Amino acid sequence: VSTQSTWEGTWNKVSKRCFELRGKLLGIVGYGHIGSQLSVLAESMGMQVIYHDVVPLMPLGSARQADSLEELLSEADFVSIHVPELPETRGMIGERELSLMKPGAYLINNARGTVVQIPALVEALKSQHIGGCALDVYPREPAKNGVNAFNNDLNEWASELQSQANVIMTPHIGGSTEEAQRAIGVEVSNALCRYLNFGVSTGAVNFPEVNLRPITEQEVRSIRLCYVHHNQPGALLAVNEIIGSHNVDKQITDSLKDIAYLLADISDVSESDIQDIHMRLSKTPASILVRGPCPDPDSSSLLNLHSLSTPICSADGHRLVESVSSPWSASIEHAASYSWTGNAECEPFARGAVHKKPTSMV
Repeated sequence: VSTQSTWEGTWNKVSKRCFELRGKLLGIVGYGHIGSQLSVLAESMGMQVIYHDVVPLMPLGSARQADSLEELLSEADFVSIHVPELPETRGMIGERELSLMKPGAYLINNARGTVVQIPALVEALKSQHIGGCALDVYPREPAKNGVNAFNNDLNEWASELQSQANVIMTPHIGGSTEEAQRAIGVEVSNALCRYLNFGVSTGAVNFPEVNLRPITEQEVRSIRLCYVHHNQPGALLAVNEIIGSHNVDKQITDSLKDIAYLLADISDVSESDIQDIHMRLSKTPASILVRGPCPDPDSSSLLNLHSLSTPICSADGHRLVESVSSPWSASIEHAASYSWTGNAECEPFARGAVHKKPTSMV
């Protein structure tokens, strides 16, 4: 405001409602990667830090963990939210939580728009119970840039929030820097490589997150089974009936809505065992079908994901055998089998074939 008025020629030097950060208490809700980094930055500016998380976490610097969210809200001069969007976090800051905040405290939400109940926030601003807020995320956001894109048609409280003088609003630009966008590109590329090489889906937002440590080169005659299937009764029973006669070293599974994902490491298997496992998995009732490009020009365009999908990896790092994958990977893998960038050695995928593992991917 002062910058704008000075541009317009107005000189308005005041100290009322202007505060130093030094000595103030910052409350961080969600002490993950971002929350803990903010903790370090805040302490470097002379702030004290208290944080709340659903699990006990070792603090960085001189920060301390609050026993409850209520304790944090009642003590902090500034409350900054850094939690993911989960059923447990939707609407977690509402009328009750805002009433617990210190009079004159400030709320910052750079996490997810659904975490804060905006109508309750507007009332807290109107009553001046809280000193102000800064929002970078909203329950519904415009699909593209444009004048008057953020309006009451999108969020019925938009104009009421915009009319409050003690609000800073930004258009979800927390990660909108050239450096951040470059880092995101690298992160996504690495995640895709980890999925293609090891079956790991950590970090996926619309797919089950499953992770196992990679098979080492010392674990000879070992394979990794990557099995994506419909989340339905009896699916795991069918899989375990197939692999139960083998030595299963590790097994983990997770589901997200209608899709489930299983990883299993099996040792002491021959090539005929691998082909048998693959063939029998292809016939399980929970198999997922996807329509997409086929590697065999004479085959149908309706693909069974057991036949064209994420490979089973052998421990020696030289061979891959097809298994089951996510609905989008059939097309990716088919394209990649013809167009690896780097010195990958790949042949076009064929039903039940054994393939050489790409030695590098970009």
